[in-house]
Amino acid sequence: MAHVTSSDEGPVPSTPFGVPELVGAVAGARRVLDVGCGSGRLTVALARAGAEVTGMDTSAERLAEARRRAEEAGVPLTLVEADMGEPLPFADASFDAVTSRLSLMVPRDAVPTLRELRRVLAPGGRIATVVWAALPENPWFDAPREAVRAVLGDGHASFARAFGRLGDPADAERAHRESGLEEVAGQLLREHVPRADATEHWRLLATENAHFRRIDAALGEEERRAVVAELEARLLPYRTAGRLELPRTLVLVTASRPG
Repeated sequence: MAHVTSSDEGPVPSTPFGVPELVGAVAGARRVLDVGCGSGRLTVALARAGAEVTGMDTSAERLAEARRRAEEAGVPLTLVEADMGEPLPFADASFDAVTSRLSLMVPRDAVPTLRELRRVLAPGGRIATVVWAALPENPWFDAPREAVRAVLGDGHASFARAFGRLGDPADAERAHRESGLEEVAGQLLREHVPRADATEHWRLLATENAHFRRIDAALGEEERRAVVAELEARLLPYRTAGRLELPRTLVLVTASRPG
């Protein structure tokens, strides 16, 4: 059964959502593989915690960002350009732990990917993954995309279709079990993002999220006002004490390779 932890007070921390839980889930592991490491925020956090970390991603550009981040943090990383949808370029049992933040949503069938991650784990090694929970659990993302759909049409809201894949804890747990992992446990992680209003939320999304940044860049002022007005109406259920409190929810799954 999935458990729930929450973080509802104060501003959203600069550490990406889910990173502390992933680092804690593999604490003490010496050799850690971070799959789909992107710009390396989790990868660097794992290295700071004392692990020997290999970060893997398909994007050479993102790996370059991860390398710069590691240099600024003063921690060593091994970075590998590879696709988690293909056989991994590592020998069997190469790692004591594997982590994945948000990348497990990408494959349509996560089981073959998880089987390959199990292969590179040492017997008894741990795996910890997080994905976004289902869209109704994440109005911070769903409401703006639906506002775009309502104002601009379906063609402008067809991005990020993988968001919420494996977003039911039972589905995520099942995929891990079917890959041959054991001691599988799912957990919902919740936080609330404070915003003054829909205008601030849209502005920050357009700054921080590539999908919304692309849409915003193509909007005229009248279109932008219409999208924000539609978003304001959709976010009314989350207004409290004069501000918005927007839920964000992740599914964390931990498991291990049979010893």
